[in-house]
Amino acid sequence: MSGSAGNRGGALRRGVFLILDGLGDLPSPAFGGKTPLEAAATPRLDRLAAAGRYGLVDPIARGVIPNTHTGVGMLLGLRPEQAARLSRGPVEAAGAGRTLQPGEIAFRANLATLEPREGRFYVVDRRAGRITADAAELAADLQDIDLGDGVSARFVSTDQHRGALVFSGADLVAAVSDTDPGDRHAPDWLRPCAALAADAERTAAKVNTFIERTYERLRAHPVNVRRQAQGKLPATAVITRGAGAFSAFDPLLRDRGVDAALVAGCNTVLGLARMFGLATVTRREFTASADTDVEGKLAATRAALDEHALVFVHIKAPDLFSHDFQPEGKKAFIERVDRALGALDGSDALFALAADHSTDSNTGAHTDDPVPVLIHDPTRARDGAVVSFGESACRDGNLPRQTGHEFLLRVLDALQSAS
Repeated sequence: MSGSAGNRGGALRRGVFLILDGLGDLPSPAFGGKTPLEAAATPRLDRLAAAGRYGLVDPIARGVIPNTHTGVGMLLGLRPEQAARLSRGPVEAAGAGRTLQPGEIAFRANLATLEPREGRFYVVDRRAGRITADAAELAADLQDIDLGDGVSARFVSTDQHRGALVFSGADLVAAVSDTDPGDRHAPDWLRPCAALAADAERTAAKVNTFIERTYERLRAHPVNVRRQAQGKLPATAVITRGAGAFSAFDPLLRDRGVDAALVAGCNTVLGLARMFGLATVTRREFTASADTDVEGKLAATRAALDEHALVFVHIKAPDLFSHDFQPEGKKAFIERVDRALGALDGSDALFALAADHSTDSNTGAHTDDPVPVLIHDPTRARDGAVVSFGESACRDGNLPRQTGHEFLLRVLDALQSAS
């Protein structure tokens, strides 16, 4: 990431945009009041910040708590005025290779541990112990579920407990509530699906029927019998959130004529890339968990620069460590990423780093705190003061506080300045 950048015959300069999911954090008692990023040894990020520009970004806007699909969406070119139309369900379906057709709606869905209590369902664990290896086998028994009145459902396993749920049939309406109680409330009672519009009552009833049907199919499934014998939580049903129908988008990168690619293993982020027209690079070892091949992702990013002007690389694990109250694990993983950035040395590429949101390791929840960012342009490297890259340093950085959309514009302007 040093040297002079070439224009390659008038084409855009090359750039790498690293998205570290959930990178921002709050002070942790484990580190004497520092965040995991501040406590981590990150010599490469420190040098890049000192020779570049760094600061804080509000992924959506000040005071707004982002989620992954809107936070990453902004960095991949989602226009702010179109953000309200971006529902998680269709994004998950796109990541699973399922483009919605007229008359279909999609949900983000989890395999979860449900127990019947007092005539209703209690969500013991909304991730079924972060089930991984057994998820696909269970999903195979959740295909073409007949919900009556010509409506059918299909669940596709993606990452760990996560999946995409597609309803097909006539007169389906996506204006229905979530059944997943969410991180802030689990364990808790399952939320019955309710209509959020007068014409959505039938769809809401079908969602509730679907959850009952999945419980019937999974509660005594051989996979779950085996899991319980091994002391693992069973995945006894599917819970839902983020319902949505197909919607067309006009992403910024397309308007700017930027040929971009994404290296990732997270289904949600791959879905966004496919919806926005980015090329995707993914492999079995590129996962959405801490076992992902970080070094392989950065090597693939370097290789993709030969064909694309801008290569995004997304790494999910920092967010997961925060959700699981593991600041030490988050710190160690950030250090691993910093070491892996050596794969980009000598690439002459502009380098940008951002995050989709902050995730508090103390509470396990997303927050509205801004995220640390940096831009390093090897053609305009400066001799700056020593920087210990992190939230505190970025608070006094040399970039103005801005939104994720504005930050992407700044990156694109830097790429196009020499074209």
